[in-house]
Amino acid sequence: MSSTLPPNFQIIHRTAKKQRQVFPPKVLNCDWLTSPEAWDKEKFSSNIVEFIEETQGLNAYPDMVLIGVLTHQIDIYVECARHMAQKGLVADFNNGVTTGPSLYFSISDKALNRIMQIMKELGLTPGHRVGVVRSTTPESLKMEAFLAGP
Repeated sequence: MSSTLPPNFQIIHRTAKKQRQVFPPKVLNCDWLTSPEAWDKEKFSSNIVEFIEETQGLNAYPDMVLIGVLTHQIDIYVECARHMAQKGLVADFNNGVTTGPSLYFSISDKALNRIMQIMKELGLTPGHRVGVVRSTTPESLKMEAFLAGP
Protein backbone atom coordinates (compact mmCIF):
# COMPACT_ATOMS: atom_id res chain seq x y z
CA MET A 1 0.00 0.00 0.00
CA SER A 2 1.44 3.36 -1.02
CA SER A 3 1.65 6.20 1.50
CA THR A 4 1.63 8.87 -1.22
CA LEU A 5 -1.58 10.88 -1.23
CA PRO A 6 -3.15 12.39 -4.34
CA PRO A 7 -2.20 16.07 -4.84
CA ASN A 8 -5.60 17.50 -3.84
CA PHE A 9 -6.27 15.05 -1.00
CA GLN A 10 -7.67 16.74 2.09
CA ILE A 11 -7.78 15.28 5.57
CA ILE A 12 -10.47 16.56 7.87
CA HIS A 13 -9.09 16.69 11.40
CA ARG A 14 -11.68 17.00 14.12
CA THR A 15 -11.21 17.72 17.77
CA ALA A 16 -13.85 18.34 20.38
CA LYS A 17 -13.36 22.10 20.04
CA LYS A 18 -12.74 22.67 16.36
CA GLN A 19 -12.56 21.26 12.88
CA ARG A 20 -9.98 22.19 10.26
CA GLN A 21 -8.75 20.94 6.95
CA VAL A 22 -5.24 19.59 6.84
CA PHE A 23 -3.32 19.26 3.59
CA PRO A 24 -0.38 16.93 3.09
CA PRO A 25 2.87 18.88 3.41
CA LYS A 26 4.02 20.49 0.18
CA VAL A 27 7.57 19.61 -0.75
CA LEU A 28 9.28 22.56 -2.39
CA ASN A 29 12.35 21.98 -4.53
CA CYS A 30 15.13 24.43 -3.65
CA ASP A 31 17.90 23.11 -5.92
CA TRP A 32 18.54 26.68 -7.05
CA LEU A 33 20.16 27.43 -3.68
CA THR A 34 23.15 25.27 -4.63
CA SER A 35 22.74 25.35 -8.40
CA PRO A 36 21.66 28.79 -9.70
CA GLU A 37 20.94 27.32 -13.16
CA ALA A 38 17.95 25.49 -11.63
CA TRP A 39 16.19 28.79 -10.76
CA ASP A 40 12.72 29.10 -12.27
CA LYS A 41 11.11 32.42 -11.35
CA GLU A 42 7.57 31.51 -12.44
CA LYS A 43 7.59 28.10 -10.75
CA PHE A 44 8.88 29.63 -7.51
CA SER A 45 6.17 32.28 -7.54
CA SER A 46 3.36 29.77 -8.05
CA ASN A 47 4.83 27.44 -5.40
CA ILE A 48 4.94 30.26 -2.84
CA VAL A 49 1.32 31.22 -3.59
CA GLU A 50 0.24 27.58 -3.10
CA PHE A 51 2.32 27.25 0.06
CA ILE A 52 0.83 30.37 1.64
CA GLU A 53 -2.71 29.32 0.75
CA GLU A 54 -2.22 25.79 2.11
CA THR A 55 -0.34 26.62 5.28
CA GLN A 56 -1.92 29.88 6.33
CA GLY A 57 -5.39 29.17 5.04
CA LEU A 58 -5.50 32.61 3.49
CA ASN A 59 -6.17 33.79 0.02
CA ALA A 60 -2.71 34.78 -1.25
CA TYR A 61 -4.01 37.25 -3.83
CA PRO A 62 -3.74 40.26 -1.49
CA ASP A 63 -0.09 39.25 -1.06
CA MET A 64 0.59 38.96 -4.80
CA VAL A 65 2.53 42.22 -4.96
CA LEU A 66 4.77 41.12 -2.10
CA ILE A 67 5.21 37.69 -3.68
CA GLY A 68 6.13 39.35 -6.99
CA VAL A 69 8.68 41.59 -5.28
CA LEU A 70 10.07 38.61 -3.34
CA THR A 71 10.46 36.64 -6.56
CA HIS A 72 12.16 39.59 -8.25
CA GLN A 73 14.62 40.03 -5.36
CA ILE A 74 15.45 36.32 -5.37
CA ASP A 75 15.97 36.57 -9.12
CA ILE A 76 18.51 39.37 -8.51
CA TYR A 77 20.19 37.30 -5.78
CA VAL A 78 20.47 34.22 -8.03
CA GLU A 79 21.82 36.27 -10.94
CA CYS A 80 24.50 37.72 -8.66
CA ALA A 81 25.36 34.21 -7.45
CA ARG A 82 25.83 33.14 -11.08
CA HIS A 83 28.21 36.03 -11.74
CA MET A 84 30.18 35.44 -8.54
CA ALA A 85 30.50 31.73 -9.37
CA GLN A 86 32.02 32.66 -12.75
CA LYS A 87 34.15 35.67 -11.78
CA GLY A 88 34.78 35.21 -8.05
CA LEU A 89 34.25 37.47 -5.07
CA VAL A 90 37.18 39.77 -5.86
CA ALA A 91 37.11 42.13 -8.84
CA ASP A 92 39.72 44.28 -10.55
CA PHE A 93 39.13 48.02 -10.74
CA ASN A 94 40.98 50.95 -12.37
CA ASN A 95 42.22 48.84 -15.29
CA GLY A 96 43.51 46.13 -12.93
CA VAL A 97 45.45 48.49 -10.66
CA THR A 98 43.27 47.85 -7.61
CA THR A 99 41.18 44.97 -6.42
CA GLY A 100 38.13 44.89 -4.21
CA PRO A 101 34.96 43.03 -3.47
CA SER A 102 32.79 42.22 -6.44
CA LEU A 103 29.89 44.59 -7.03
CA TYR A 104 27.74 41.47 -7.36
CA PHE A 105 28.48 40.67 -3.72
CA SER A 106 27.11 43.99 -2.50
CA ILE A 107 24.06 43.74 -4.79
CA SER A 108 23.33 40.19 -3.60
CA ASP A 109 23.74 41.24 0.03
CA LYS A 110 21.18 44.03 -0.38
CA ALA A 111 18.81 41.68 -2.22
CA LEU A 112 19.17 39.09 0.55
CA ASN A 113 18.25 41.68 3.19
CA ARG A 114 15.15 42.64 1.18
CA ILE A 115 14.28 38.96 0.69
CA MET A 116 14.35 38.38 4.44
CA GLN A 117 12.20 41.45 5.13
CA ILE A 118 9.59 40.36 2.59
CA MET A 119 9.62 36.77 3.84
CA LYS A 120 8.98 38.03 7.38
CA GLU A 121 6.09 40.16 6.12
CA LEU A 122 4.59 37.11 4.37
CA GLY A 123 5.10 34.88 7.43
CA LEU A 124 7.58 32.64 5.62
CA THR A 125 10.43 32.66 8.14
CA PRO A 126 10.42 30.10 10.98
CA GLY A 127 10.05 32.76 13.66
CA HIS A 128 7.17 34.47 11.90
CA ARG A 129 5.05 31.42 11.19
CA VAL A 130 4.90 29.99 14.70
CA GLY A 131 1.29 29.11 15.31
CA VAL A 132 0.40 29.65 11.64
CA VAL A 133 1.97 26.68 9.86
CA ARG A 134 1.16 23.40 11.53
CA SER A 135 2.63 19.99 11.08
CA THR A 136 0.33 17.38 9.53
CA THR A 137 2.14 14.27 10.71
CA PRO A 138 -0.12 11.78 12.50
CA GLU A 139 1.88 12.24 15.70
CA SER A 140 1.47 16.02 15.71
CA LEU A 141 -2.26 15.75 14.95
CA LYS A 142 -2.69 13.34 17.90
CA MET A 143 -0.72 15.71 20.14
CA GLU A 144 -2.84 18.66 19.01
CA ALA A 145 -6.05 16.73 19.73
CA PHE A 146 -4.70 15.74 23.15
CA LEU A 147 -3.72 19.31 24.00
CA ALA A 148 -7.14 20.58 22.87
CA GLY A 149 -8.64 18.65 25.76
CA PRO A 150 -11.99 16.92 26.08
